[in-house]
Formats: sequence, C-alpha cells, structure tokens
Amino acid sequence: MRFITHGEKTNKPIMLIHGMANTSDLFDPILPYLTDYYVIVCELDGHSKEEPGVFASVSDAAEKLEKYVKESLDGGLYGLLGFSLGGTIATEIISRGVMEVEKTILDAAFVIKMGLMTYPFKLLFQGSIWCIKQGIHIPKGLVESIMGKGNSGIVDTLYKGVSLKSIGNAGLSCYTYMVKEGLGDYPGSVEFWHGSNEPYPVKSARLLKEYLPQMETVVYDNMGHGQMLHEHPEEYAKRMVAFLEAK
Repeated sequence: MRFITHGEKTNKPIMLIHGMANTSDLFDPILPYLTDYYVIVCELDGHSKEEPGVFASVSDAAEKLEKYVKESLDGGLYGLLGFSLGGTIATEIISRGVMEVEKTILDAAFVIKMGLMTYPFKLLFQGSIWCIKQGIHIPKGLVESIMGKGNSGIVDTLYKGVSLKSIGNAGLSCYTYMVKEGLGDYPGSVEFWHGSNEPYPVKSARLLKEYLPQMETVVYDNMGHGQMLHEHPEEYAKRMVAFLEAK
C-alpha cells in the first residue's frame, strides 16, 4: 500500500481513499483546494502504478491504514474521506475504533450485501476491466445502468493496470460486507454523499443511518457514481472543506 502526502505536516491531517480500479490520481484535481490541510492519499494494494501488490480485502486495507496512522500520525486523523470501495474501507475504520477520526465523509460507500448477485457483479466488473485493458468499447447503456445516467465518462477514470484478481477480491469483499455493531459507537461527524442517479448507495445511506443517527446525507442532483468528483472537482472540494471547517 502506498501513501502520498501533500502539504505541511503541522496542518490537520486528512486522508483520502480512492475507489475500485482507481489510483491516487483520482484526487489530483481537488488537492489545490486542500492546502490548509496535511493530505494523505492512500493508494490501495493492486491499484498502484508505482508498487506491485494485490488487493486482499476491506479489513486488510483498514488494518494497513490503521498501522500507518499509528506510526506516522500519532494514531489519529482530523478528516477521512473514502469514495466507493474507499468508502467501505472508511466505514470499516470508524467501526473498529482503533484510531481517532474526528470527521468522516463516505462518498457512495458500498455496504449492502448483494446475496445471489455477488458473483454476477464480481464477474461483471472483472469483465469490464478486461475489456478496458483490451481496448474494447463498453456500451454506454451498460455503464450507465450501474454507474448512473449520464455518467459514462467514469470509464475514463479507471486504471487499466489493476489486476483482475484485485478487482475480484475487492468486489467480493464489498458485496459481502457486513456493517459492524461498533459503528454505532463512532462519536464523530459524518456525511454520506451520493448522486441522485446512483441506484445502490441510497440503500447504503439508509442502513448506515441506523447506526449513525448523527449522519447527514448529501445528494448531488443528476449525478451518478463519482460524477461530482471527476466532473466538478472544485465544487466537490469546496463542499468537503465546508464540512471539515464546520463547528
């Protein structure tokens, strides 16, 4: 796992965790708006252009992040933002309570068990990445049926170098994820973000609200999965800063 830092270490530390088949590059457009913070961008195993590896599971990633924070940041973060798979990992982190996190943003975290659809979805994502690797066009209708209407451009954010094994492991870990009872003990501020055109995160938000009554839900109109981040990074970053600076 790779950690890329930006800014002065004396500033409040915030960590960003990207989604499945992304790299740290996903967050590059919002970094100019976060200069008042010490930003740590986590690049997950199997998703790095610089380091080899295979993504194992949500819990494995959470443990490695906790180890880094304990050794490098005295065991605590001011802010944590996880997108998609990263949001599931962030949910796991605040559930475990191993490290202190004052404020958490869960952007389209996936915490709904897929049941019988687990393996079909895993194979679908593996097949999609295989097509991207081969330069095979993925039909717009198929992309939008999963990622949200008007969001076919999200394909351009995906990392061709990710291994199919990493995608398979990430998919299985996400689609079978079980929310921990410890999540209800998290005392920090939480926002859950998702686009109005996303079919699944709204279910995640509903479930998480049962554990986190303090959680606020922010819905981006006419947006699909990750669309606000990759198409409107300035607005995305400003919303993030407003949450971090709120009393």
